[in-house]
Amino acid sequence: MDQKTIAIVVIAVVIVAVIGVGAYWMLSSGGTGEPEPTPTPTPTGIEGASSLQYSVDITGGAAAGSYNFYAKNIGTDDLMIRVECPLDDTELVYIVNGAEQKAWKDEGAGWVDLSDTFSDEWNLWEPTWQGYTDNLATWTSGDWTYTAADGATVTISDITVNPSLADSLFEAET
Repeated sequence: MDQKTIAIVVIAVVIVAVIGVGAYWMLSSGGTGEPEPTPTPTPTGIEGASSLQYSVDITGGAAAGSYNFYAKNIGTDDLMIRVECPLDDTELVYIVNGAEQKAWKDEGAGWVDLSDTFSDEWNLWEPTWQGYTDNLATWTSGDWTYTAADGATVTISDITVNPSLADSLFEAET
């Protein structure tokens, strides 16, 4: 072989090698020639919610039982919370209405106005609601179960993000 033929063969081998490396790079990066984008983190299910509704079942611990929580105006000073505690023969209901700075309870004998002690009711129910809600920080679907500090098993279910909750739900029923 003369030098001209060898040069043509070497050039052909280099071209095939460049095309092969380029094709491999294109295929391994999704075929676009662009690097793979960094995936966007999956948003949590309750992040940015303005209203929230869920049920809590606690097994063991001092607060064992079932509770239904409703909250509206989340993230504002006008937060309103309703807690229902179904029992065998009655239902206990507690309402703390930050928009009106009023609170009520019905423990089976009719509504009692607790607005004179609104701060006390707020200091009881807001951290309770917030604690359960904080535990939903990474929830995205289904039920959510965790173990509380006292060893109780807590299951949060029937979680609805941004339900349409009437203001009347957060007022004593007269």
